[in-house]
Amino acid sequence: MPVTTRTWCLVAGLRASLLLLLLLAGSARLLAYNLTVAQDGSGDYRTVQAAVAAVPDGRTAVFTIYIKDGIYSEKVTVPASKPFVQLVGQSVANTILTWHDDNKTPDGRGGTLGTGGSGSIVVNATDFSALNLTFANSFGNGSQAVAVSLYADRAAFKNCRFMGNQDTLLTYESGGAVSRHYFRDCYIDGNVDFIFGNAIAIFDNCTIYAKARASNATSSYITAANTPATQAYGYLFRGATLPDNGATPYYLGRPWQNAARFSEAAGTLAHNKVVFLSARLGRQILPAGWALWDAGTDTTKILNAEYNSRDFGGRLIDVSQRVGWSRQLAPTDTVAYTLATLFGPGASRPGAPVAAWNPTALGPEFGTCQAPDLAVANLQAAAGPGQVTLRWNISWAMAGITCEVQRSLDNVHFTRVSRQKSRTDTQYNFVAIDARPVTGPRCYYRVVATKKSLAAHTTPSVLVALPARP
Repeated sequence: MPVTTRTWCLVAGLRASLLLLLLLAGSARLLAYNLTVAQDGSGDYRTVQAAVAAVPDGRTAVFTIYIKDGIYSEKVTVPASKPFVQLVGQSVANTILTWHDDNKTPDGRGGTLGTGGSGSIVVNATDFSALNLTFANSFGNGSQAVAVSLYADRAAFKNCRFMGNQDTLLTYESGGAVSRHYFRDCYIDGNVDFIFGNAIAIFDNCTIYAKARASNATSSYITAANTPATQAYGYLFRGATLPDNGATPYYLGRPWQNAARFSEAAGTLAHNKVVFLSARLGRQILPAGWALWDAGTDTTKILNAEYNSRDFGGRLIDVSQRVGWSRQLAPTDTVAYTLATLFGPGASRPGAPVAAWNPTALGPEFGTCQAPDLAVANLQAAAGPGQVTLRWNISWAMAGITCEVQRSLDNVHFTRVSRQKSRTDTQYNFVAIDARPVTGPRCYYRVVATKKSLAAHTTPSVLVALPARP
């Protein structure tokens, strides 16, 4: 997979026509929805959880729930009795499932939810899939707050966004069985250990956006795999893009549950496995590449590896300062890192055999690359003396994106403050300054992103309290 440009499956002539036919075939399949969710009452249900509850138990084929655009502020649980649930959003930028629990949120039984229980959506059923959705946890900084908690085998996501801070995406198993998870053309952001767990997971052509941290910004970590000793594979990133955030340096990962308080004898020590193949790395990745958990980390049990990592100019990354216990793979080493190998019977653990799983069989859209959607993320506004500074990023960078900042006093009528256009397909971060020629204690801002031939994206507005003028 090329690494000097993001792979959008741009083809010419007959190949383009064939791809279009495939996508149309996929769209036609997706029109056969079982249920529709719409906040305005035009569907079968107004909430996602109500629709999930209506799915018959014990399904053996996909049951599709179509979700119209809207911000669905609700906690969603897919129980183990409801396999083969598929959620399909109207558009990835505007169909948002969000909630705000953290690991300390009371569980109603005298305890707390814990990290996994904090998920805005918690999936306990096998054969779950989702397309064109944003999953978010809006708790903020300072605690573990998961957007998506996956606890069962065979979960697949296409063209989805996962947004949070610490511990955004949990890929896990329960009961000693193997869990296999697949992500294609997705966007995942966070600021501490935001892709973590013990599942076997493949991330194809995904954007991994490590956010700038407001505190403890000296460094942070992207992955935190705790691969079991009995499991041959952990995380595999193929053709990933890791944009620079312009502020906080990051390690590619650190080894969760490989620390002083875990032991091989007790069977609690993780054999952490994370591999990046043909990744495009921003300047925020520290030269060491990988970090220990603590002084008790057993590096002989770790496979942290890369192959063909390049910068955004297409040049090979200088890996001369990578930690000595990490690996740079040879081309022959990469042969085994295929979907068939990681998701085949070889993924079985002792006493827990699994059959081969091919997530691309869910439909053509899971087996083909997808042109990017226009989607703004992480709009923030900070008031200072005489001005307001706004920052945001694009989930999938493209040249020619116009971002218009708009301001309002009543959150209804907006006027333009500024406009800027991306010149390259490597610009993810944007900054705008408003000299604030307004009166009043507060105002609202939003960003409207447009690009020819793509649907525009208007962000939810953010409220800014304005300091009193002298």
